[in-house]
Amino acid sequence: MKYTKIALTVLCSTLMTACASLEATVAPTQEYKSILDSRASALQQLGTATVCCSSLSELRYQPLAAEQKKVIAIDGSSPAFNFPEGKSYYAAFKLPTNSGDLKITVAGLIDKTLFNPTVLLLDSQFKPTRTIGADIIAYKPARMLDGDRVEGVFTIDRSYVGNPNNETYMVIYTAEATLSQTTQAMSPSKMMAKSLSVQDYGAKDPLIPHSAWGVVKIDVEDMSASVLGDNFYKPVYQEAIDANAPIVDLTPNKLTVPVATAATAGVVVATKPAPAMLNETEAFYQSQIENAVKAGDIDKAMKLVNEAERAGSTKAKTVFVDAVKRSQK
Repeated sequence: MKYTKIALTVLCSTLMTACASLEATVAPTQEYKSILDSRASALQQLGTATVCCSSLSELRYQPLAAEQKKVIAIDGSSPAFNFPEGKSYYAAFKLPTNSGDLKITVAGLIDKTLFNPTVLLLDSQFKPTRTIGADIIAYKPARMLDGDRVEGVFTIDRSYVGNPNNETYMVIYTAEATLSQTTQAMSPSKMMAKSLSVQDYGAKDPLIPHSAWGVVKIDVEDMSASVLGDNFYKPVYQEAIDANAPIVDLTPNKLTVPVATAATAGVVVATKPAPAMLNETEAFYQSQIENAVKAGDIDKAMKLVNEAERAGSTKAKTVFVDAVKRSQK
């Protein structure tokens, strides 16, 4: 019994020391205390803040390089804009274009408050392509040198240089509806108990209130044309939208070219016509092509077009182009 008490005393002492050490190690928010501890001021100033611009094209975009790690403080000195989800302070960036595919990690750092980030991605014409929100950005407990945070990872396609549909700009803001919400973090004692596989008798997990101000960490990784697959955006081929630019070579990772230039481009065009396709088979391919475009899987749709034309289809290309046009409306 005596040894059990001694062991428990040593364990508790170790846990308390380790927790204190852990908090000192993984708290990169110390220099931003005035921002993270000022929720009331943040909400008050946001209410009276003047928006900077009337359109997304007028936002202040700062360049973001590949292989760059950046910590951004968002506070009353940051610009504000009326987003569809309400007014918010924001940080906007121009993404690197001369690179491989990009893996981007966006994290809202947690202290006494949290700037819960929403990420809006735009193409080169400042048209929104997608919004990264709570379905991707989720709570991550402190680990090693990373403190408590909400974090999301997504991929930017760079396979087709010069395509105006490529994602080119990124805006980070917070949705107005989330300002009244909280995020449940893991208490330091539970975190340490979990790492030591012992039962936790410490404090309850804290609820972190969301704020209009905060600190966001951005990590950009050049994947050099390797694709993760998760949260992946594949831009639509601009040539495929133009019915006057027939597609000859529809294999992935190759540019489409008009028939008139096929010879000079080195593309082999079959001269022997394929036999006529049965109506049932034609209908099957049309359905599969339309479903692939609707799902955003353009590569699959183009492979189906290629396969259907080799089998004798005369309508697959038109079905594909029409489906792409409908998806852009």
